[in-house]
Amino acid sequence: MSKLRAKFTLPELQEQLDNLAEGALLQISGWDYERLFGINDVPATRLRNFATSHACVASHGDKAILFRKEHARRQGDEPAPVGPEA
Repeated sequence: MSKLRAKFTLPELQEQLDNLAEGALLQISGWDYERLFGINDVPATRLRNFATSHACVASHGDKAILFRKEHARRQGDEPAPVGPEA
């Protein structure tokens, strides 16, 4: 599992997620999650969209967020539905 240095930027997180191998994990702290995505009711959706755009799934832990790289999709495959309507 990889971790980023303290006070990393959003572009650095994007680069790390883009370079993850299939099934690899990247962890960020809860503090960094709040710093990058906010603390109101919007961050969960913002995080999900951000992770999906980098072919990852984000999971909340007690004090951290884990990003896991999804299996590569073939061209034309639809992403799995997310949310209560799935």
